[in-house]
Order: sequence, then structure tokens, then C-alpha cells
Amino acid sequence: MIRLSYGTAVKMGLKRGKMLVEPTTAYIMLGERCVSNCAFCAQRRDSPKTGYLSRVMWPAYPEEVLSRIRGFSRICFQTLDYLEVVSDLLRLLRMLPRIPVSVSMVPVSHEDMLSLRDAGVEIMSIALDASNPQIFEEIKGAGVGNRFTWEGHWEALRRASRIFPQVNTHLIVGLGESDSELVAVMQTLWKMGISTALFSYTPVFGGTPPPVGRYRAVQLARFLIYRGSGADVVLERGRIVNLNVPESLRKDVLRGVPFLTSGCPGCNRPFYNERPGGTMYNYPRIMSREEVENAIMQLREYTELSF
Repeated sequence: MIRLSYGTAVKMGLKRGKMLVEPTTAYIMLGERCVSNCAFCAQRRDSPKTGYLSRVMWPAYPEEVLSRIRGFSRICFQTLDYLEVVSDLLRLLRMLPRIPVSVSMVPVSHEDMLSLRDAGVEIMSIALDASNPQIFEEIKGAGVGNRFTWEGHWEALRRASRIFPQVNTHLIVGLGESDSELVAVMQTLWKMGISTALFSYTPVFGGTPPPVGRYRAVQLARFLIYRGSGADVVLERGRIVNLNVPESLRKDVLRGVPFLTSGCPGCNRPFYNERPGGTMYNYPRIMSREEVENAIMQLREYTELSF
């Protein structure tokens, strides 16, 4: 069995339901039970068995439905950490139609990466999630009984960048890090040619999400960094205090581009961090003028914006 995100299943006609926004990527979860124990994850080893990942429901289907995937610009495997994950992926990749494939997984060996690339994986994603080694240790490393290390994840990203056409990672805003730590990590990743997908902390097991104004500032900082304008992010005492948007980038900001879902091409992850009707952290579609104005207002509540 595999699991499809709720929106993916509805778009494929496998489940009846309403979609406020259609997924542009087919999201597939692979694995029955994760052996890792990441503190924020609904699929962690110590959590009750659940069909959710973050806020998204993932109903189970037989593997044969993979050959019926149509109308998506990308296929993305969200894999749990278990012994047979690479062999399962290699088998399932042969069942897919000709659509670009991304895989999000824990670090694997050089040989396994080569096998996945040769089998058709275009983008490899290895999630850092944390923006400093201390938080990584607490939420993904020895602090929760995992084998992962900060250094090991960075080495895996470097290894993947030598093998795959594109490499991606995830960063979660709201785990206790400073703005300056997020900015520094994103600048390093940009220099390495690795894309960054931003997530807001989703309180599956308690806690609170980051203030939306802070998240907007980090989104705009990411946008500036990846457009080569990282020097326009102004920091004081670990906090973003100003964002100088160059004239050449203002049109995109006024269209809301920095506030859209970030990640692989064709990824919009509808309502992964959000509840429908609630605060939008990552917009999964083109924003209205009112939504852009609201996002900029939220941004101005947290920091200055030189515009």
C-alpha cells in the first residue's frame, strides 16, 4: 500500500471531496511506520499510528494507482525512514508515467543515490528542518533517539548535489532559531546551489506557530537571497529589521511571489501548514491584490520594508 495526499486522491478521482486549491504535484507517502522520531512529525516512531503528515490526511491505496497519475506537473515521494525504502522506491519508479519525480528522504549512501538518479529521480530533497546544530540535535538527532547528525545531513546534501540535477532541503520557521540563523543557512544553501523550501512550525504535538509577520520576513529574505540580493537583508541582534527590495525585484514582490509555496518546481502543497479559512503562511496559488497587500502589511508589522 501507498498513501496519497487528500488533494492528490481527490484530483485523481479516487476520493470524493472538495478542493479549495488543486495540487499541482502528486504527493505520495511511502512506508508503513517510521523508525525515526523527529519531534515535530506526525509519523514519528513514538506517535500514535496516524494517516496524517502535518495537517494533511493521506488515505491508503494499492500501488497500482500510480500508473493512473495524470494532470500533474510533478510527482513527489514523501518517504518514511525504514530499511527497505530505497528498494521500494526503485520498484515503484518503474510504475510511473513520464512526469518529473522528486524524492524527499533521509540521507542514504552514494550508491543508493546513484541508483535513484538512474531510475529517474530528478530532484533529491534531504530536510535539515533546523537552522542550527543545537536545535537539530534536540528535534532530529540524539535528543529524540535518532541516528542523524547536523554534520551528516550537510554531507548528504553535498553528496546529493554532485549526483542529482537539483537538490532541495526544508527549513522550519518557529523551532526556536533566530532570524540570523535562518538567513545564514539559506545563504549557505544558495551558494551550494541547493534550493530551500520554507515551512512554518505546525503544532501537531503542542507549541505555537511563528508570528505570521516574522514568517513573511523570512519568506522575503529567502526570495532576496535566491535572487542574488542577500546583502539587502538587514539584521540586528539576530532579527530581521529591514529588507531593501531592489527596483528590479519590486514587481515580483507586488505580485506576491515571495509568499507562494517554495520548493521544487510545480510544488504548491495546498494547506500543508494551514487550515482552510485560517492564516495562510504559504499561498498555493496566485494571490489576489488584497492578499498581497495584507501580506505586506503583516511584513511591515514585524520589520521595516524599504520599497
